[in-house]
Order: sequence, then C-alpha cells, then structure tokens
Amino acid sequence: MSNWRKDHLGASSSEPLKVIIIGNGPSGICLSYLLSGYTPYVKPDAVHPHPLLQRKLSEAPGVSILDQDLDYLSEGLEGRCQSPVALLFDALLRPDTDFGGNTESVLTWKLQKERAIPHVVLGRNLPGGAWHSIEGSMVTLSQGQWMGLPDLEVKDWMRRKRRGLRNSRATAGDIAHYYRDYVNKKGLGQSFVSGAVVTAVEWGIPEPSGSGAQDPSPLFQARRTVRPGWASPGRPCPSSTMSCRPWRWPSGRAQ
Repeated sequence: MSNWRKDHLGASSSEPLKVIIIGNGPSGICLSYLLSGYTPYVKPDAVHPHPLLQRKLSEAPGVSILDQDLDYLSEGLEGRCQSPVALLFDALLRPDTDFGGNTESVLTWKLQKERAIPHVVLGRNLPGGAWHSIEGSMVTLSQGQWMGLPDLEVKDWMRRKRRGLRNSRATAGDIAHYYRDYVNKKGLGQSFVSGAVVTAVEWGIPEPSGSGAQDPSPLFQARRTVRPGWASPGRPCPSSTMSCRPWRWPSGRAQ
C-alpha cells in the first residue's frame, strides 16, 4: 500500500482498512463523520415531539445513541425509509420534518477519537458526489435545510457565506459547496479520495502471516482507477487496489 495509506490513515501497509466507502455523496460523508469518532448524544434539555421516542430516550440519559439498543429506539417509528435505523436518525436529526415542522435536532455531537475506525471514501467527484454534476443555478426540490448534515445546519452555513435561501430552497451549487466545505470543517478530508472510479468489489485472499496464528478473516477488495490530476496537493495517488475486512457496528446492533 502507498505512503498515502500509512501517513493519512494510520495503518501499516500490511493491514487492510476496516471500511471502504464507495461514493462520496451526503450518505458517504455522514458515514465518514461517524467513523471518524463523532458520537451522537441527546441534548440534556431536549424534548422530542414523538412521545414514545421521548420516553425511550429519557431512560438512558447521558448515554451515546450508538451505545443504546437501536432496534428498541426505532420501534414504532414510521417514514419514507425502510431502514429502522435510518428512520431513527432522521427522527433525531429532524424531529418533525415529515409534518412540515422546523424543530431543531435533539442531538449534540462529541468527538471521541478512541471510537474512530480507519476508513477511506472513494468518489468520482469532489466530496458531495453528484451534486457537483448538477447545474449550479438549479433550485432544490426539497427545502434547503433538509440537505444538512450533522452539527452544521445549511441555513447557518449559508448565513456565514452571506447567502440566502429562496423560498426555503437552496441552489445545487450552494449545496455542493456546503458538502465540500463540511468535509474540510469537520477534518474528514484525509479519508477522502476524489476522482476514484470503482470498477469491482470482490473477495480477496489474505496474505499468510507466517507466525503460526490463525488464518485471518477473508478480505474484500475494491478495485478502482484514479483519474490523473485528482490527487490532493502534497498527497500522491493511492494504489489501484484497497482491501477491507468484513466489519460490523459495535455490539452487533447494526450492520
């Protein structure tokens, strides 16, 4: 593996990454944020508008959401998504969005570096993904604030940039800029590789350790190409193959 891998991901060349994220759009950015050690907690004075969820949240004050029973917390929630965990985090980040409300998130985030998991995010475009391919002057169909990521609301970011929403909508150019800026502000950039096109994901064969230890678990290999000129300043292009072991969320609560 390249020096880029050793210098920026803190792993030796003989060890595979635990996680490879294919796609650097909003979902990939949000996952990288969590894997970088940012941990969600419920604000001490927060009251969720969903009575059942509020009662469950009050049962474990001061305990990270990631250390609680996600199946239990998400039980009974409804929405447009089929994933219970995704419904839960939508409900915590935007409590009454589906009903047209503007209730603030009940979450606060703490950076706990001991929770960080080495990973890399591969994407064809700059951080923000396909948003960089959309005509910048186009206005979003959904409200601009719904495009926000944890701990940095779109409306606050636009206020700092002296930009404004149009009838609660943002332009695609603003959203693309917001996602790229988010990665920089949250210190996630070292895990992102832009201009990378994944061509295959396949099982790989671990190299024998030769120490008499048990055989390591199987590897996933993500094969991709890096377009010339896309490496970050001062950082060489990584090698054409990266590997990762199968990995689960702590305590096996989500996969």
